[in-house]
Amino acid sequence: MNAPFKSDWDEQAARAPSWRIEKPDVRRSSTVAGFFPDQTGGVYEQLLTQLPVMLHCMDASGRLLAVNNVWCETLGYEAQDVVGRPFSELLPKESRSRLVTEIYPRYLVTGTCRAEEILLVRKDGALATVLLSMTAYRGDKGRLERTVCTIEDITKQKLAAIASQRSDQRFRSAFAAAVHGMAVVSPTGHVVVANDALKSFLARPDIETNPMAFEDFLHRDDRGQFLNGMRQLLSGEVPSLQMELRYNTPDNKIMHGATSVSIVRNEKGEAEQLIIHVADTTERKTVNHRLQKAQKMESIGQLTGGIAHDFNNLLTIIIGNLQLLDGKLAGDDKAKKRLAESIDAARKGSDLTRQLLAFARKQDLAPKDSSINGLVSGMEQLVKRAVGENIDVHIELMDGEPHALIDPSQLESSILNLAINARDAMADGGRLTIETQAAYLDRFYAEKNPEVVPGHYVMVAVSDSGTGMSPELLEQVFQPFFTTKGNGKGSGLGLSMVYGFIKQSGGHISIYSEVGHGTSVKMYLPRRMKAGESIGAAELPGSTPATQAASVPEVVPATEAARRPKILVVEDQEAVRMVACGFLEDFGYEVVEAGDGFEALSRLQEHDDIDLMFSDVVMPGGMNGFDLAQAAQSLKPGLKIVHTSGYPKGAMVHQDEPRFREGFIIMKPYRREDLQKIIKDALERQ
Repeated sequence: MNAPFKSDWDEQAARAPSWRIEKPDVRRSSTVAGFFPDQTGGVYEQLLTQLPVMLHCMDASGRLLAVNNVWCETLGYEAQDVVGRPFSELLPKESRSRLVTEIYPRYLVTGTCRAEEILLVRKDGALATVLLSMTAYRGDKGRLERTVCTIEDITKQKLAAIASQRSDQRFRSAFAAAVHGMAVVSPTGHVVVANDALKSFLARPDIETNPMAFEDFLHRDDRGQFLNGMRQLLSGEVPSLQMELRYNTPDNKIMHGATSVSIVRNEKGEAEQLIIHVADTTERKTVNHRLQKAQKMESIGQLTGGIAHDFNNLLTIIIGNLQLLDGKLAGDDKAKKRLAESIDAARKGSDLTRQLLAFARKQDLAPKDSSINGLVSGMEQLVKRAVGENIDVHIELMDGEPHALIDPSQLESSILNLAINARDAMADGGRLTIETQAAYLDRFYAEKNPEVVPGHYVMVAVSDSGTGMSPELLEQVFQPFFTTKGNGKGSGLGLSMVYGFIKQSGGHISIYSEVGHGTSVKMYLPRRMKAGESIGAAELPGSTPATQAASVPEVVPATEAARRPKILVVEDQEAVRMVACGFLEDFGYEVVEAGDGFEALSRLQEHDDIDLMFSDVVMPGGMNGFDLAQAAQSLKPGLKIVHTSGYPKGAMVHQDEPRFREGFIIMKPYRREDLQKIIKDALERQ
């Protein structure tokens, strides 16, 4: 005890009657004899003995005079073990210090204390958590004579509270670290708590500070489904909900989420809160859509091939019998003319079946090792005659002598077919570019296009500057008999035949188009390497000459950099933008997104620390990537620029865009490492 406190107790003890400070006679049978100074309190002593609460009495010096039965039973002591000892000796060091320096001083002034939490040492050495309450009994002169204390053992409750706190902490840690989005929602439908994964998924870091009803995050067409499910859940019709929902982000992106909802009820059965779990399925949806499209084309091909095969047999019979009749109509010129027209029509029908078989990948091919550059350059004059004088034809060939194992006549037919389609899209004239490029389709591209086998390819692209096609038309262009031409101007089998030939050759075909900016059909043929041939740096796909010297850098974790470079990604196609952002974030960069040129300029004004802009060339809204770059650099001089385009390099150059040669550009689809290299080179370029 500190000196002032001790002297206060001693001064009062010196003035007290001798019976109060002498050591009690522990041989007395009652454990509470010290509660009253004479025998008149015997009845009360018996009552206090039997009270179902812990009770003890202290003298003016703080020594124990008496303890009741429950006190002894709870702490494990006998009365003779503790009577006569200072109460503070039964406390561990920390609680003893608090008793002496905090509780006793206040008690001496007020004469009372209520429910002070302290620790007591049981006889077996274990600690008990208790609530101590004290009441002072003063003499005629107002001096402290005795203290009656009640003690409530809360050890079990304390341990339960600690266990609950630990469990709650474990839950909070798991909740915060969960890979998928999670939210605790009130019965009114408002988000109370959300983890980082959900905030990132919804692009709403302020979801807790700016509470909204959960259904407000949903796509408007999915809200009815969600609310109907919630009514069933709250009414008890179903134990939980599982549904696939679409979500809106503040920048109008649509995210897909596998959503489950469960309800937490209180002891009365009332809804207390909702637990909502959202797994991001956006990328899986995109891949599934492409897989379904490929499977659909496969099914159509099987059906078409079966019909074409049977129809070919019928045409063989028809043509054969017509030819047999031809020799029996001597002298009947009118009948012979009609017969000739019938044979001609049947042969045209046979040509159609051959095109259908090509789409179904059941045509007879004669593959051989072919020089792709030689084949393309040899077609220049034929293509020029086919498209007419008002269309400029340009041939762009890659370096080297790339080879592929293909049927050369079918590739020539495919190029000519695409050139005629391009001519029809340029009624007032334009540019037609046929070019070859080295290409490497990596596993990331293959993951999003399940029919692709990763590897080296030779790309043959046929690009025009015509009217272009909308995304809705692009979904159907390879289907047989689909055509955008007027009646009688096309069978709708041209692109289908090209599609079937490329697939049957083990290749890949893609089409890129922007309304008003033209179309580019890219045929990827598996490259056949000759002995000793290797892919040189000059053939790396997707980069300009300025980027070819640098090696691919290692990914540096963001924590190792003084400041992560910030990159603005400008791309109007959401799925493509998500891929680019995913790559850049993996490289350790901070990413800001924009869907068009005007939004990009707004983002530049909001973020003055953007280091580089990665922008598509062709975008809606009247501002292309080069115009955007010029405006962006006027706002932020020194801003680094990297462009990307779905059009091949040759087609871009021949659109008379001088700014093309002034910066970095990478062509879609680009490899992960190519994007990483060109971004690093652009950031380091002075």
